Amino acid sequence: MEITVIIADDHAIIREGLKGLLEKKGICVLGIARNGREAVEKAIALKPDVMMMDISMPDLNGVEATARIKKEVPYTKIIALSMHSSKKIIDQMFTAGASGYILKESAFSELYDAIQEVLKGNYYLTPSIARMYVDSKGHAFSSSKQLPRFNKISKKEREILQLVAEGIKTRDIAQKLNVSVKTVETHRRNIMKKLNIFNVAGLTKFAIKEGIISLE
Repeated sequence: MEITVIIADDHAIIREGLKGLLEKKGICVLGIARNGREAVEKAIALKPDVMMMDISMPDLNGVEATARIKKEVPYTKIIALSMHSSKKIIDQMFTAGASGYILKESAFSELYDAIQEVLKGNYYLTPSIARMYVDSKGHAFSSSKQLPRFNKISKKEREILQLVAEGIKTRDIAQKLNVSVKTVETHRRNIMKKLNIFNVAGLTKFAIKEGIISLE
């Protein structure tokens, strides 16, 4: 039976490179997405077996996109693609519902094997970071909880936090999310109060630290 995949990454070179690699392996690439919001829309519409998900994407990051896709299309397996090897960010992806995590530096050599593993119901981790998930007795995979301060904000607030940290104006955020300017302002005040951060620079720094946005 043919395996179907969607690739979500905001870098065209990576998207096209992965697409070519998978097609050579006989895997059907149903489509590509340039940001997290587009990834969610295409996953719901096309229902792929596997979604390759970049973590650091504009508009909606990979963690939030993963959570939404798993809610709407629970049988789609999600493999994260990232330059980040931080355990905190990896944990966030697995908590959101990912089944695999590959560093971009090794994506081309590991991708096919990762797809085969997650479709069997297994987890896949790039070997260089897998040791973080093996205890002293050799028992594998134990995802830690997210930091309490991160958990204080809701999914909608994390979405707005990303857009604010990306420098998008309040009116444009309201238009993008189809809500009023007042609603966006209320969410932003609530975010600042919950995080005890009261300026955009501080929110941006927090968003980078938590992997909500990236400097890459």
